[in-house]
Amino acid sequence: MQLTQIKAWSIPTTLGVHYEKLLGAIGSEDFGVHLREAIMSSTAGARRIYLFEATGRENHELQYSFCEPGVAELFETYNKWYQPLDPVCDAYQAAPRTSNVAFLRVRPSDIASTGFRRQFYDEPGILERISIIQRGIDSWRVLSVARHLSDGYFSDGEVEMIVGLACLSLPMLPMNRDRPAAKRCLSVLQLEERFAGRFAELTERERQVCARAAIGMTVEGTALDLGIAKTSVRTYRKRAYQRLRVTSPFELCTLVTH
Repeated sequence: MQLTQIKAWSIPTTLGVHYEKLLGAIGSEDFGVHLREAIMSSTAGARRIYLFEATGRENHELQYSFCEPGVAELFETYNKWYQPLDPVCDAYQAAPRTSNVAFLRVRPSDIASTGFRRQFYDEPGILERISIIQRGIDSWRVLSVARHLSDGYFSDGEVEMIVGLACLSLPMLPMNRDRPAAKRCLSVLQLEERFAGRFAELTERERQVCARAAIGMTVEGTALDLGIAKTSVRTYRKRAYQRLRVTSPFELCTLVTH
């Protein structure tokens, strides 16, 4: 595990356009979305992104999250059992005074809890997570970005870009607290409508199959729900993936949930 205090902030000039978008989105649901887009366009990608504030080891408020379908369902388990065990809580001590900033890099072998490591790292294939922690007047502000093993480790250049984005976004979190309540999860029907509105090349059956794949429904479950054969589900899913140029339910979900 790598934990260091950042003595000097550095903001690449290429992040200027993202700064303008973040400023314009303060207080809205688009704030996290703009930050995600900035991270995705400035690096080779990320599997999970979390933006939150914390007043201690057991008290934190999530402002934005981007992750695979189904991970949000584990948040309650994380909050109850694993959150106090997360190494990010130990990083708070590296930023004890207002305006202090710390950098944390965590890999699966750094997670002492077997259950935590298995559910949130090993089984989903998370290779590493970096977190930037800034101490504010009344809380720590945190940006965490996790990488899947298919994308490899974060490079030094990517770390520099993420630290720069944290430099821009973390001071804005207190102003972003009071925003409209987050929208509830989209229903299957709403997802079908989004697929229809955004991807006219899909057939009705392909939209139905995609909507169910996006919420994590299995081939077997989709077949039962639609009253069709499993082989048909696989065929519709394969055709849709080819047309949309995606390779997984995770990529499919990102097309319609933001």
